[in-house]
Amino acid sequence: MTTYEVAQRALALAALLDSRLENVEEPAVIQAWASCFDGEDVFTEEALAAVRAHYKKPNPFPVKPGDILAHVKKLPYNSSPERVMAFLARWSQYPYSDAIFRLTGQQFKPTYPTPPGIHGDAAKEAEFHRAEHVAWIKANGHQLVAAAMSNPIPILALE
Repeated sequence: MTTYEVAQRALALAALLDSRLENVEEPAVIQAWASCFDGEDVFTEEALAAVRAHYKKPNPFPVKPGDILAHVKKLPYNSSPERVMAFLARWSQYPYSDAIFRLTGQQFKPTYPTPPGIHGDAAKEAEFHRAEHVAWIKANGHQLVAAAMSNPIPILALE
């Protein structure tokens, strides 16, 4: 789902809860909100939960994109499948990191020794392992997401 669609749904819910919000269906308003979400791991269910949490407060001000971002940033990496997939995509470029292992309990093991023509060249070995890591994540994505989602301990500080 695009940030535009996330913003559109968040604004729609906020407008139902708060009559002070105006012009929430105008594309320019939705696009302005979406631009605040660009580059952030903000997904629909988490954005809607943030809107609901905001309006559970006594006498809240009208919700703003920053309120949603602040709420979402406090969520653990395994708060939704979409968030786990974004985490996996981000960490797919780091085959020597244990971040994915700490989230999923499943460990990537790079090929050693590396193939002839690559072995001994640090840059080529790193690129080989990066490609291997991306392929491993792609092949095991569903299992990795399921493992992360079943983790009973909220994981906040993996990065």
